[in-house]
Amino acid sequence: MNSLLPAHATVRHGICWMILSTACISCGNAVIPKVASDLHPFQIGFLTNAAIFLLVWPALRLPAPPQHRTRRIRLYVIAAAFGGFSNLSWFYALAHVPLAEATAISFAAPIIVTACAGLLFGEQVHPLGWAAIFAGFLGVLLIVKPGFAVVDGGTIAVLLATVGMSGLYILSKQIMGVDSTRRAAAMMTLSPMLVGFLPAVWVWGLPSVATLVWIALIAGLMYTGRVTMLLAFRAAPASTVMQFDFARLPFSAAIAYFAFGEIPDAVAMAGAGLIIASCLVVGYRGGARPAALDP
Repeated sequence: MNSLLPAHATVRHGICWMILSTACISCGNAVIPKVASDLHPFQIGFLTNAAIFLLVWPALRLPAPPQHRTRRIRLYVIAAAFGGFSNLSWFYALAHVPLAEATAISFAAPIIVTACAGLLFGEQVHPLGWAAIFAGFLGVLLIVKPGFAVVDGGTIAVLLATVGMSGLYILSKQIMGVDSTRRAAAMMTLSPMLVGFLPAVWVWGLPSVATLVWIALIAGLMYTGRVTMLLAFRAAPASTVMQFDFARLPFSAAIAYFAFGEIPDAVAMAGAGLIIASCLVVGYRGGARPAALDP
């Protein structure tokens, strides 16, 4: 259906889907620290993905496109590694790092995606875009402040999760070319659930009814965020829609302030601002252009 619409219309659709995705994911992330007072982050991650899987498992029964079978299997195996790795790291990080700070650090993911877009998607990145990418990484350093502040396990977990998210974003674009949105969403829920099973069993505790309700809320928000992210990738080039992932910063900062009273320091705010500016430059001036349409 997108092929019947003008190119600028599909790009606008992709941007809108991405902004909705960031809003849902930001709200879901904000609930995790509350639940972490009752359960270990690994168990929260497993139960969240298990709840999402209850919603999406019928999609696994849908017939997969007959073409690209080998490539599809390979992509899902790699996505399982990245997804499980980033999921465990991210849930652990949100239990130990302020929400706004964790979100700002993880915002390096779209910058990494843009840096890789030319190699993996055949998209051309303008030289100004490369300058903005380097500036974005400088913004991450301002937030982390290596050498000037203690980089604890939570911060390391955020950095590791960011690398995993970047790989998952890149793989999502590739997966959308060989599978349907519903099947892709189901498979990308199943893989982190399977990878996170053993770590969750290792730290297992009995959740309260209230905690299970909160986990159901996290699952609903995360699922909506994942599906709308996949729809964004289907509608527009990855390096275009990923620039609007910056909406996670104001969403998360507002939630962190009103819900937890968190106020980031001036240096961290400067780093976050530099990251936003970098993404805007990449998106509007130095971004990547698609070399060809998706299959």
